[in-house]
Amino acid sequence: MNKKAAEAIPSRKKIFVKCLKILVILILLAALFRLILFPPYKQPAVTGDYTVMTKEFTWVDVSRTETFTDTGEKRALTVKFWYPEEEGKYPLVVFSHGAFGVIDSNYSTCMELAANGYVVASIAHPYHAMYVKDVNGKVTFADMDFVKSVYAGSGSYSPEEERKAYENSIEWMTLRTADENFVLDTVLSLAGEGKEAPFSQIDAEKIGLFGHSMGGASSVQLGRERNDISAVVDLEGTMLGEYVGFENGMEIYNEEPYPVPLLDVNSRRVYDTIGEMKEELADRIPDWQYVNFYVGENAADYHAVIFNDAGHLNFTDLPLVSPVLAKMLGVGKVDAGECIENVNEVVLTFFDYYLKGKGNLDLKEEY
Repeated sequence: MNKKAAEAIPSRKKIFVKCLKILVILILLAALFRLILFPPYKQPAVTGDYTVMTKEFTWVDVSRTETFTDTGEKRALTVKFWYPEEEGKYPLVVFSHGAFGVIDSNYSTCMELAANGYVVASIAHPYHAMYVKDVNGKVTFADMDFVKSVYAGSGSYSPEEERKAYENSIEWMTLRTADENFVLDTVLSLAGEGKEAPFSQIDAEKIGLFGHSMGGASSVQLGRERNDISAVVDLEGTMLGEYVGFENGMEIYNEEPYPVPLLDVNSRRVYDTIGEMKEELADRIPDWQYVNFYVGENAADYHAVIFNDAGHLNFTDLPLVSPVLAKMLGVGKVDAGECIENVNEVVLTFFDYYLKGKGNLDLKEEY
């Protein structure tokens, strides 16, 4: 071996060792970052006795072309089910996440329902979700134009911004309700065939809907439009589907009484914000009313629950999964674990009463 070759060997070894050290440091930093962003947490305990199973499916809606791409592909939806392992017939509850949510946004709520004898289906809305991973491993992230549309506006009222917000809401609700209708129709068709769990376990006569934020809004709209829905829970979602027009700088609300039992869950912050809005609009629109409260006054069966010291994300599991992210996006001073456990209790109590005829609907007005 010549001298030059001999000198190159330790040099290559040094480079390798240095690269290895850098790689180890990067791995440790990534692990630390992940630990900070997603620290270990205790999943809220379920109160039911059923053993919970899960399955995921990705279904393609051949009737719709995906509008977020220009490839001509059909819109595909991934759905996750939580259901009892034990044989039997159970009510179906469908969940829709909020803007930038994920399929597991309310994992603990879905677990609590399934453990108490429900088949729960959570829909991941592609390009509205922070990300969606289908059953083949394909990952789809939130569309940036959609993100911008959600955060558009100055925060204060103007007729121009209000009209744009109204137009956006129509677009969002059209997509969301189409997604939910497709999933519901697919699930009910498979339930009719009754070949495998969880579809063979579904009682198609007892269907509930719930959602957070934008998902709550679309669930409310679907509850009005379909005749097979028995109860709806809206977790801090402005009921955008109740807008039927736009005139004189403001939305026009649906005057037809809401037809099915409806639970409207909000933080105290929403009531404070609406109070400020009414003061701002007092001179121009003295009879202005928040759409949710208008719906409540005209609904056939409406219930409201207020959570004090809660923020928008406290109605999901995110404050448990990632306290750092949740704080950035909006939480209150309330204990995150206690809050979501109370939310889950309220949702279960409501559905037990209307889908199972169980209990006395003993809901606290405030938490």
